[in-house]
Amino acid sequence: MTEFVTRYYVSFDTLMLQPFEEGNKTFTKVIERNRTLTVLQKPIHIVTGSCTFYGSSYQNVMNTSRVLFGENKQKAPILTANAFGIPLILIPTLSPLSDQNVWISYHAIDFFETDGLGTSVTLENGEKYKLGISIPTMYRQFSLARLLERDFLKQQKAFDRSPFLFSPNGPPADYPIL
Repeated sequence: MTEFVTRYYVSFDTLMLQPFEEGNKTFTKVIERNRTLTVLQKPIHIVTGSCTFYGSSYQNVMNTSRVLFGENKQKAPILTANAFGIPLILIPTLSPLSDQNVWISYHAIDFFETDGLGTSVTLENGEKYKLGISIPTMYRQFSLARLLERDFLKQQKAFDRSPFLFSPNGPPADYPIL
């Protein structure tokens, strides 16, 4: 039984945002670890709303990707949020503004392989989905997401070593407590 909702924010349970059309409207099938939802919004609206919900904007996360990948990367993966040092990275299969674009959570991908002219992606929940993109494109998108993750983790590590923060052992013993 599919649940219908009007608003949705991506989370670490989100595996894929898959568009579908009904009449002349585009909706989103959200595949999560343990359930499937139908959201009465386009995938891009879910992504932009999620960026705002997590304290950024779609434009900011796109700019962050462009700094790393260059200005002409139209469908660069984006870092939507992070929790406890773990980035939530979404991979677009087409131009993000396309109504046919599928967003896949980078960490949800277990395996992908050629399937005719497209690619089959197996997600961490064991489900397999056929996408209308070539295997070289999927490899490229996955590699770009890995670079984004690596850059994020490198920046986190540098931040953890910042002289303005306490060591992992906490504040010094003579640190005043209010």
